[in-house]
Amino acid sequence: MTQGYRLLEADNGAVTRALIFFGFVIAAALSLSVLFAVLVINLFGVPAGNYDFMLMTVVIAACVASPMAGLAAQNQYRVDRYQTTLEAMASTDPLTGLLNRRSFKTLAEEELARMERTRNSVYVALFDLDHFKRVNDTYGHAFGDRVLVSIANLSHAALRGPFDRLGRWGGEEFIILLSEVNQEQAEAVCERLRKRIAGTEVSINGKMTRVSASFGLAKLRPEDGLTACIEKADGYLYEAKNGGRNCVRSEPRIRSAA
Repeated sequence: MTQGYRLLEADNGAVTRALIFFGFVIAAALSLSVLFAVLVINLFGVPAGNYDFMLMTVVIAACVASPMAGLAAQNQYRVDRYQTTLEAMASTDPLTGLLNRRSFKTLAEEELARMERTRNSVYVALFDLDHFKRVNDTYGHAFGDRVLVSIANLSHAALRGPFDRLGRWGGEEFIILLSEVNQEQAEAVCERLRKRIAGTEVSINGKMTRVSASFGLAKLRPEDGLTACIEKADGYLYEAKNGGRNCVRSEPRIRSAA
C-alpha cells in the first residue's frame, strides 16, 4: 500500500511569524476602527440615540471588516496556490509533467479496488525508447531530456483521454494504465502509439532525430495484484527488446475451442 507523506513540524521561527501576523491583524483592525470612528463622528457627529449608535457601529464594523476580509482572502489564495503546487510536485514527474511512479501506483491500486466490484478489463503497458543512450551520447543529455518531453506530450495526446493514464516509470521508460479494454483493444492502442512515435521526427534547436519504442503489455488481475502485473509487462517488454525492438509484445491470447 502506498504511504502518504508525513506532515513535518514547522521550523523554529514559525510560531514567531504567526504571532507577528496575528499582532499585525489586531493592530490594523484597531487602527482602522479608530480611523473610521473619527471620520464618522466628524461627518455625522456623536450619535444621540441608541439607533444612531448602532448604525455607526455597523458602519465602522463594515469598514473594518472589508479590508480584513480582503487580507484574509489574499492569504488563503496564496495558501491554496502553495498547496496545489506541493500536490503537483508530489504527484508528477518534474521533467515531463506526467504522473510519477508513486502517483501512478496509487491510481492503479484504486483501479484495482474498483475492478473487484466492476470486473472491468484493465491492462498495463510498459514502453521504453530504443537505443536512447545513443541520443544522449550523440546530442547531450539536455537534448535527450527535450526528446523525453516531446515523446511524453505526443503519447499523452495519442491516448484515450480519461480512459488511459500515462506516467513516467523512470529514465526513458513510460507506463500506461488502459481501462475498459480487452486484449485486442489494448494491443491496438499500443500499436497505434508505437507507430506514432516511430513516425515522428523530433526537432529541437535545429537538431533532428527519430526514436522508436518497444512495448510490453499485461492484464491487470485482482488476484495477482499490481506488482505482478508490472513484472509481467516488464517481461514482455524484455521480449520486445530481444525481438528486434520497435514492436509490441503481450501474453498469448486464449483461443476458444471451435
